[in-house]
Amino acid sequence: MTTDIGKIIKSNSHIDYVCQVYGPGETAHVPKPEQYALGTWVQMPAGSSQGSVAVGLVYDTQLYNPDYGTFGPRLSSQAQLEVFSPDYLNETALLLGVLVVGQMTDGRRVASGYCPVAAQIGAEVSRMEPESVRAFHENGSQLDLGYYSLLLSIPDPIMPPLLLGVLDGLEDLMPEQERTISALRTSLSWRTRVELAR
Repeated sequence: MTTDIGKIIKSNSHIDYVCQVYGPGETAHVPKPEQYALGTWVQMPAGSSQGSVAVGLVYDTQLYNPDYGTFGPRLSSQAQLEVFSPDYLNETALLLGVLVVGQMTDGRRVASGYCPVAAQIGAEVSRMEPESVRAFHENGSQLDLGYYSLLLSIPDPIMPPLLLGVLDGLEDLMPEQERTISALRTSLSWRTRVELAR
């Protein structure tokens, strides 16, 4: 059973989406922070075909508070607003950055490294089950990391540790690919150390 995390509210590019996490009153089960942690695999409907989803990876978290910086006196406390102004909207939000790295249809990988069709505003984002994450990375008996070079090319200091975390998770899911994953981890760790030494 998938865990619904939130909904797409905008995109920064064809592969970079912003998901607003569901808060109290928006869903029956408010997601826990561990369910949308950095490196979490997620999916969202993409395209017009039933069962077609864009596969993404949580790479960023932002806390949005429009009241920050307004330190003037308040006539009502937060508790009083709920009683005297029930239509008052709490505009704070927790936003996730999601990088789309592939596509699946009916549980089978269609593309790795990109998703040709875009997700839509309001598309529901849900956490992927381990079996789906494994299926996304399987190409026969081979490990398919078509998105690996794409993520490494993004000039963001979080990418190397994010990829190391992804490799750790895949090693648990796909123990038969331990040699390949270990070689990738060693190469990535060396590359990260070299770049930090510059």
